[in-house]
Amino acid sequence: MKIKYKLLYLFFIQTALIFITSCGLIKQGVELQTFSSCNFSFQKVNVISVAGVNVAEAKKLSDLSMNDYLLLAKKAFGKDLPSQLRFTINTYNPGTKRAYVNGMDWELYLKGELYSSGTLNTPVEVLPHQKTTFDVISTFNLFEIIHSKSLPELLQVIITKDKSINLSDLDAFLKVKPWYNSGSTVKKFPTFIKIKL
Repeated sequence: MKIKYKLLYLFFIQTALIFITSCGLIKQGVELQTFSSCNFSFQKVNVISVAGVNVAEAKKLSDLSMNDYLLLAKKAFGKDLPSQLRFTINTYNPGTKRAYVNGMDWELYLKGELYSSGTLNTPVEVLPHQKTTFDVISTFNLFEIIHSKSLPELLQVIITKDKSINLSDLDAFLKVKPWYNSGSTVKKFPTFIKIKL
């Protein structure tokens, strides 16, 4: 008789665990779906570094050392300006449920072609009727964006107060595919979300 009660007890415990796990998965699925229904818009792009020179904190040309300036001049002359850019994306949740993802895959397109891709491993939460931002950092040759400028003009574009760069001529857009962790597996949204830059 005791064995029967033990088996019944174990059955109830197992059923409860399955129910709790299922509820958690459903909740995560709803949060992922809610995130995909958010309104996304491009806020700005900031230059973090150029050819290994940190320009994130520079506010004027004189903030650069002579060595940094000469290095940038050499790289610009060779049309090789490997740079790190931070794209900031606004996210607004118009719904009544919390939007939450553990991270997302992203793809950056320039002139309709895939230029770079990566993964954002930072959780993003957007509460109902609230907004937040998330950042995507990409590395590419800055000369391909602003190649028509002289070095002083190029540096002035990089070191402006808001460090903004106009991407409208490049028909640039970002595609993101959000996901959440479910135990040891990753559940991804089935399609990419396109964000015009």
